[in-house]
Amino acid sequence: MTQSKQPSSRTFETRIQIAAPRDAVWNAIASDTELRRWFAPEVKIDTEVGGEIVWAWRDHHRWAQRIEILEPGSRLRTRYDSAVDDDAGGKRPLFVDFMLEGEGGITTLRLVQSGFGPEAEFDSEYDGISRGWPVELRSLRLYLEQHLGKDRQLAWSTRDLDMDPDKAWRILTSGDGFACGTEVESLAEGAPFHIKTADGDGFSGRILACHRRGFSGDAQSHGGAFLRVCVEEWGGLAHAWLWLGAYDHPAEKLAALQKRWDAMLDRLFVANGEAAAKSGV
Repeated sequence: MTQSKQPSSRTFETRIQIAAPRDAVWNAIASDTELRRWFAPEVKIDTEVGGEIVWAWRDHHRWAQRIEILEPGSRLRTRYDSAVDDDAGGKRPLFVDFMLEGEGGITTLRLVQSGFGPEAEFDSEYDGISRGWPVELRSLRLYLEQHLGKDRQLAWSTRDLDMDPDKAWRILTSGDGFACGTEVESLAEGAPFHIKTADGDGFSGRILACHRRGFSGDAQSHGGAFLRVCVEEWGGLAHAWLWLGAYDHPAEKLAALQKRWDAMLDRLFVANGEAAAKSGV
């Protein structure tokens, strides 16, 4: 008698040490107000087992989950459906675990996302979260260590592009665009950066994280703002992304910066007929 073999699973795990007490880190992952200060612009949490969590980036992306484990100060686990069928009329589940350790003023946050099967259908999401979480957790650390308790303001522009993502990255980082060069994706964490865009905007600070077609940094030129420049790929499209999350920067200057970014992406992509959909926000 043979037994059917269950598909093996893939797990992504990362951790980060933060110079902040555990209760501050817990609030930052379990409070809607705190999450909006470093993560998604729109957050809704029903903080109880079985309650819903929604992280949303306006009309660009919505991530809804259910709380499975809630141990205040120690562990938060959520569950959501993947896009992969479970052969029983439903979808294969995926899980996100936030686990905290440490005492005093130093906390280690361990993040584990699990449930990914070996199938190719999981590859895009697995690759996306493998790049995304290290970036987002550095945004969390920047907030907790430099801006705790402060609201965040955003300059954010993005375009959905029907083109090769590597080509989009070359265009975005060219001298006619953000002018940082594609090699910026190879810088080490902590390396200094000094960038002057085609529109004359200057950004300087230290690299926080780099990955293929993207980087993020602590923009000290803008009061320790979180800067992210990248081209992601999902849903069959490339997504050019310019993001500055600022805490001590005049709102009118951020609004003006976003207008220049919108015009830059239109100039680089939309005007040339490259964009599949215009979605600047």
